[in-house]
Amino acid sequence: MSIETFDLGNVQIEAIINGTGELFILLAAGGQEASAFNNFTPLLNKAGYKTVAINRRGFAGSKGPLEDITLHDLANDIAGVIQMLGKNPVHVLGWAFGNRVARCLAEDHPKLVKSVILLAAGGRVPSEPETLKKIAILGNPNSSGEERLEALKFWLFSSSTDIDIVIQVFRGRKTWPKAQQAHNKASQATPLMEWWNGGQTPMLVIQGLDDRAAVPENGHILKTDNEERVRLVSIENAGHFMIYEQPKKVAYEIISFLSSF
Repeated sequence: MSIETFDLGNVQIEAIINGTGELFILLAAGGQEASAFNNFTPLLNKAGYKTVAINRRGFAGSKGPLEDITLHDLANDIAGVIQMLGKNPVHVLGWAFGNRVARCLAEDHPKLVKSVILLAAGGRVPSEPETLKKIAILGNPNSSGEERLEALKFWLFSSSTDIDIVIQVFRGRKTWPKAQQAHNKASQATPLMEWWNGGQTPMLVIQGLDDRAAVPENGHILKTDNEERVRLVSIENAGHFMIYEQPKKVAYEIISFLSSF
């Protein structure tokens, strides 16, 4: 493993690089940094891919302006890294919020992207009211630790997932609230149809059937909108954080999809 920083001028992007072979860019979920992929990337490395897990600006060692940005700015950061790596086009995986940046990248820089893989592809159909109530618990400073843990499990994991996995995922996890808030605003400032379809690149969409954050209806709409080039896979007993719940299944579907290239 190596950690490299790519200097793009007014933006510096840090990435965790593992393995050898064809390049595979990974973009993490909204509040997560690149290290969230640490237990997942070995499955891709073993299959012959060099993984480049990117910290978006403001997360971990990545730096850059956070005011008045859009998804296009975040996508341009990734494009700059790909160009500096010098081997393109590349496969790009976006998980949760990362899939918005991945799709925007494919729209804005189609020559740099060989395929787009989306895990938990939300953006169009909102979460249900019950889920929003659980999210509100996380924002309430008076909520107990037990209440927060239960809310996280409800929101991000399948009901069939052991609570010990939830505890393990979030134990000691560093947060980047300023960057997360700025990136959420960037998404809100970017019209949906400027990124929703993800260009014209072949696309794999993997969704957990128990995902309450990016509800499965989103994936079905994306497939309907792009019938010929989108492959849709639904996984049982998996939620928004499927790479912790069903890592081997997720990796298998990705590797099977990429075998056609």
